[in-house]
Amino acid sequence: MNILKTTGNGFTIYQKESDIDYLKIVHDYKCGQIIGQPLNSGNPQRSVAKIVVDGITYVIKCEKERDTRLEKRISRFFSGPYYSQLLYRVTRAQHLGCDITNDIYLVAEKVKYREALETWILAEYVEGTTLSELKHINQYYDEIKGVINKLHSYDLASNDIHAANFILTENGIKIIDLSDSGNLALCQANDAIALQRFYGINLESNSWAFQLVKLRNAMRQFLRRTKRKK
Repeated sequence: MNILKTTGNGFTIYQKESDIDYLKIVHDYKCGQIIGQPLNSGNPQRSVAKIVVDGITYVIKCEKERDTRLEKRISRFFSGPYYSQLLYRVTRAQHLGCDITNDIYLVAEKVKYREALETWILAEYVEGTTLSELKHINQYYDEIKGVINKLHSYDLASNDIHAANFILTENGIKIIDLSDSGNLALCQANDAIALQRFYGINLESNSWAFQLVKLRNAMRQFLRRTKRKK
């Protein structure tokens, strides 16, 4: 599927070629012609809503979050805006058979000095039950492990492992809201360590990135303990 790139109103717009006018959906939502159901974003700089257009359910997001730490700004300068790159990466993975994460239809980015100041994302809404809604999820551990291993095989990562990002659907578990900006190996290592820490799931990873992230986390814990003692 082709990705069309256009510009307008200070935004660079990337949208999948389709009979559906995804840009019009975003425009109508911004103008108040489409009313959405707000979803929890966990961040005041990010708004998320569920919308229904012509019987199709979407997730629409507006992202204005900018980490002002110098190292993060330098990283963003070299790597460039994240979500447009994610759209291309997810599309490429889908061509290879990836069906375990939600589709992305449109990304519109307002960029200055290679940093995205404002980003709009229109994505697939995955119907199902989040694992955070279930009292016990032990029976899904093997499937969670398989989903993350498969995700990594397509050169993707979650980098935000928690139960609310796993959706139990009629066709098995899917993972949503990928946020693997930065070094992919480190993001995949973060996935492995989070699975081990929160669920006792071992991905059998022993890469340099895995060891580096373990060392970083150990140093952070040590520094926190030292501060508490003071």
